[in-house]
Amino acid sequence: MKRSALGKGIAALIPDAPPSRLGPGSDLPVREIHANPLQPRRRFATESLQELVASIRQHGVLQPIVVSRDPAGGYVLIAGERRWRAAKLAKLERIPAVQRENVDDTDRVALALIENLQREDLTPIEEARAYHHLRSELGLSQEEIATRVGKERSTVANSLRLLHLPLDVQGLVDSGELSAGHARALAAVDGKERQLGLAQRCVKEGWSVRQLEQFLRPRVKRPRRTVDPETREAADRLALALGVRVEITRRRRGGDVRLRFSSEEDLIRLFRLLTQGAR
Repeated sequence: MKRSALGKGIAALIPDAPPSRLGPGSDLPVREIHANPLQPRRRFATESLQELVASIRQHGVLQPIVVSRDPAGGYVLIAGERRWRAAKLAKLERIPAVQRENVDDTDRVALALIENLQREDLTPIEEARAYHHLRSELGLSQEEIATRVGKERSTVANSLRLLHLPLDVQGLVDSGELSAGHARALAAVDGKERQLGLAQRCVKEGWSVRQLEQFLRPRVKRPRRTVDPETREAADRLALALGVRVEITRRRRGGDVRLRFSSEEDLIRLFRLLTQGAR
């Protein structure tokens, strides 16, 4: 059964922490808000951010950001970092916000991760790092992570495997030169040097995921057909008479005789031998 936590939206994920809208006309000062240090997203595309800045300058911030109180003072972002960054660039002094109380580090990571997953803003490596933080720093199991973010446990497990790739390969995935499909295929390859070599070859030669998977697919060796002694002797005698390699393949009915020649002169000689007396 498919999990539905992701579809509930951010507001439904902390049922014990009712929102406290800061009131019309009393939105938060932008300068009092700090970026979430647990934000899984590392890259913010400059072009799309500038488009958001232009929209905010014309229409304002239409969707509130989500924050929680910072014990050190001010507020910590939970969701809406792009809007907050764009508001700063647009020189806004205040920004609409929804405040949530009693939000711990686990919820901050999970909510930031969920927001980015909903927007499909994370690279596969950023997503994997976020799962890793939830597991290693906050002690969640893969099953608990899957429940928090509305994913299957196998999806979380496969994502975490990407962090075993060499850092150079992770960089190629982060930059978009390799896709998540490439990364998953490379994660199944033994040896970091081979993983890196294949990753670089994918980029250089423009391999699709399918081409990489076909390259990695084990080659099945066809079993050599056994030849009975009489057939082998017949092939050897023909080879001696014609001066070329001869292969005889038997089937239920009939079969093939294959002659291998090495040059044009060889072919002409064979033709003459085989057509002698055919007139």
